[in-house]
Amino acid sequence: MGGAIGAEVLLEAETYDCREAQIIVCIKRVPDRLVNTVKASGRPLVWDVVDAYPQPNSWNRDQCMAWLYGELRRIQPDAVVWPTERMMRDADFAGPQIAIPHHAWAKYQAYPVRDKVRIVGYEGAENYLGRWRSIVQRECDKRGWVFQINGDMQNADIGIALRDGEGYAQKNWKPGTKLANIQALGIPALCSPEAGYREIANGSEHWIKTADDVAIAFSSLESSCAREVI
Repeated sequence: MGGAIGAEVLLEAETYDCREAQIIVCIKRVPDRLVNTVKASGRPLVWDVVDAYPQPNSWNRDQCMAWLYGELRRIQPDAVVWPTERMMRDADFAGPQIAIPHHAWAKYQAYPVRDKVRIVGYEGAENYLGRWRSIVQRECDKRGWVFQINGDMQNADIGIALRDGEGYAQKNWKPGTKLANIQALGIPALCSPEAGYREIANGSEHWIKTADDVAIAFSSLESSCAREVI
């Protein structure tokens, strides 16, 4: 963020550093010590939430809202950057705020579509795949495709943006990072129906709820013509 606007950036700044700044951005989890430091400086505090809640969790909406309201009371930000529009609506924050979708890695770019699918790629923590790992692997094996986990996504023909879990935060507040990267690669995506993905959807997505949905999506994407359109 600082690099994008030509600003000097200090990590874990002390009170005297904060007094020299025009604005303090606290990203993700904000310990009490940092809150106290910023408040002592008298400078405005912006909380960039990302996914600061404990993970993984299966909290329902009431539990998630209790955490969120508790953090807003503790941090008392002057402004907030939210990861999804849905989280911003849920928070009902009275001050300046904006929802900014997660960007893709700049290293990713679209390459020409291959005639045949070879690699289905997933990038991220393996434990979040849960049951989807075996389902995707089984469907790949049927077709002679490679299911690549945390390899070079630039080699992938289809991207996986699936998470296993029923928690409210996961479905509504999680940033759409994986889909942003898949979009930058110019390849189709198999996505969980999460707000973070739906809010940045561009038509390249296959929304997955069941194992059958994975099989149907893969069958429809075997054709290079279908992938070329995406």
